[in-house]
Amino acid sequence: MVAAHFKLILLIIFCFSLLNVIKCSKNESLIEMKIENDILKEKNGKHIDLPKIFVKKLFKICPKNLRCVPQIQCPAHVLMKPEEKPLKCNLPFGKHGFCCTTGQSHTSFNNSRIKREIYNLNYNSLNYIKEARSRIADMMASTSQTAKVIVGHPGYYHGFMFNQPEENLEEMIAQSNLAIEQVVATQVLKEKNHIPSYAFAESQVKVNLYPGHSQCDEKTPDCPDLNAKYRTIDGTCNNPHPNRASWGSAGSHMERLLSPAYADGIWRPREFSVKGGKLKSARDISRNLVPNSNRPHKHFNLFLMQFGQFIAHDLTQSRSIRMPDGRDVQCCSEDGSSMLPKEQRHYSCFPIAISPHDEFYSKFNQRCMNFVRLALVPNGCMAGYGRQASQVTHYLDGSPIYGSNERIAASLRTFRDGKLRMLTEKKHDILPLTNEQPFCADLKPGATCFIAGDTRVNQIASLVAVHILFNREHNRIATILSAINPELSDEEIFQETRRIVIAELQHITFNEYLPAIIGTDIMERFSLLTGHQGYNSDYNEDVNPGVTNEFTGAAFRFGHSTVDGRIKSPSGEEIEIPDIMFNVDRMRQKTFYDEMLIGMTRQPMQDFDNAVTHGLSRFLFRGDQPFGLDLPSLNIQRGRDEGLRPYNDYLEVMGHNRVTSFDDFHPELARRLAKVYKHPDDIDLWIGGLLEPIITSGGISGPTFSEIIADQFSRVRHGDRYFYENGPEINPGHFTLAQLNEIRKTSMAALICDNMDYLITNEIQPLAFVRPDVKSNYPIRCDSKAIPRVNLNAWRIKKKH
Repeated sequence: MVAAHFKLILLIIFCFSLLNVIKCSKNESLIEMKIENDILKEKNGKHIDLPKIFVKKLFKICPKNLRCVPQIQCPAHVLMKPEEKPLKCNLPFGKHGFCCTTGQSHTSFNNSRIKREIYNLNYNSLNYIKEARSRIADMMASTSQTAKVIVGHPGYYHGFMFNQPEENLEEMIAQSNLAIEQVVATQVLKEKNHIPSYAFAESQVKVNLYPGHSQCDEKTPDCPDLNAKYRTIDGTCNNPHPNRASWGSAGSHMERLLSPAYADGIWRPREFSVKGGKLKSARDISRNLVPNSNRPHKHFNLFLMQFGQFIAHDLTQSRSIRMPDGRDVQCCSEDGSSMLPKEQRHYSCFPIAISPHDEFYSKFNQRCMNFVRLALVPNGCMAGYGRQASQVTHYLDGSPIYGSNERIAASLRTFRDGKLRMLTEKKHDILPLTNEQPFCADLKPGATCFIAGDTRVNQIASLVAVHILFNREHNRIATILSAINPELSDEEIFQETRRIVIAELQHITFNEYLPAIIGTDIMERFSLLTGHQGYNSDYNEDVNPGVTNEFTGAAFRFGHSTVDGRIKSPSGEEIEIPDIMFNVDRMRQKTFYDEMLIGMTRQPMQDFDNAVTHGLSRFLFRGDQPFGLDLPSLNIQRGRDEGLRPYNDYLEVMGHNRVTSFDDFHPELARRLAKVYKHPDDIDLWIGGLLEPIITSGGISGPTFSEIIADQFSRVRHGDRYFYENGPEINPGHFTLAQLNEIRKTSMAALICDNMDYLITNEIQPLAFVRPDVKSNYPIRCDSKAIPRVNLNAWRIKKKH
């Protein structure tokens, strides 16, 4: 009898494997998938290609307690010998992954290429701290206090992007100073004990820098009710494990896909070529590899790009290091004609050199672009490499709408009927005004400055329009809930409305936005597709939802290539984007909100490629100047500041072959690459990602950025206990099935229809991120049944008899 059962089990396994083989054979070879070197995509009139990729196919069922995940979610494999690598397993669409414990083993390397040793050096640790404090004091003593960031200068506006509420500034500076003390002490530790750089990058050094002290221990959030119905404002207490209560919370450190590529393994920026000598200036790379072009996308509109920025602000906000008194750090002479002498620069300075032959900046005698390194957070009390943080929650939880701390959240509320504050002008609601420093870059009398959940709200008028859209949606829902449930308090209405709005935001992101960005094939492979009925049960308490440095420092900056230099209103006006950066006065005009929304839904965004509009590459935050900053240069420099590994390393972690020669690319592109890089291993991640052809099904981005983005949203979804599709066994604030079915009706088209003023039109295309001239997506009336609405009667409280 037992033997018969055993044979039956073997037969079932065989049939299951055979079905997988048959399924995969429809897409690719059974034994070997080859993405040929002649897969090409037109880029600025030139063809480019990817290096050859060969993947062996093995179909294995993962053992118990292991999951089959894409290779990028099991990155420890890159430093393992072939015989040590995890079991291969099959994923949808003929792809293969690895059997891993959680798919989140990001920096836990079993390094077989080098001798692995754990360094326990607790002796004399206080001496390292004393030496570090002495070095920091010397660095600060030589810092020039004469050069200042000038109000209205492009560098001033760039520094403003990192502003935080003043009540948190002192604590943030203290935390940053402690973190700097730790990394300098770790550098001293390395020198004194002759420890190799890789030991720090791979967390092999176990040294308590403050033995017997607790001032640097991470504080455990107070979670009095782990079964609270509503998520916290600051993101704490999402994970039920006490030692994970801070995961994804505001102020917590970022995660990494791969260990950092700091020059010293600790914090020194990546600034040297693998062939020796310094890497080229970020501006020189931008000049040679990031041209300006006008290539309208054939399918998607500008609103897709703008919504992406809103999502980026929901997931992450970094902050830069500041002077002890809170002032911005200046690394260039005040007129930008030179860098400050090295002995006078602040230790956080990482300025971008501008060539005297620069075809644009030389006209204005600009030789230096100000750039300050990101602030760090302490590594507990332990020695280690520098870690950056996000000041907003890492969850997709409407932070730009509601804020990420209690004070900001309270300042946005009316405390009546669960509503958010709004300013009513000319019979339409816009965001409330403020004169608070974290929000207001323009200090001129009478300048418009809005307040929202995110301090970057006033960066550009088109972003303000999206903020208004979601604020109006909150108040629209709160009004209805108050009417159908008059017995509920203001707090109950507010929290329930917030829960619904966050669910709508999550559903639109996963149902409309992400499929457009990375394609449905990759979404299925990373288990990101939304359901049509019932609850979801793929929450994993072992998944840390923290944003990765690779995501925020490179991959999600793909959107900069999709920005158009002009926004065209329905009336035919063309608005230069530098003219509405930190200049949002026009949002107070009666029709401008509708003009922004409708204009962006009708106008094509730019193609995803290595081109960026001059509005961003020459005139970013130009303020009162005839020139601005170069965003591509800032992106490249930021990647080096954060120690992001070169592009080739991410090809390898995905299971692709590394680029071994520039000749793997089109001759013209190869020539340009060779002009600014000495070796393919030098190529910066942001640049490499932009140069890839688009080979994803239905998406707009290349394979590397698609997988990094998919990994991040996998964390955001599978590491969020309060994700809208999670049921009662997971989510203490779950929706009823009837309510969840209503949430699944929501769409961006419905949100626009429910919250515009109808001063331009009463029509919208059903797929709001798709151009209205695309077949089957022509605009229809907002009251059409083809644009379903959420029926809030599902939230009516039944009276008990």
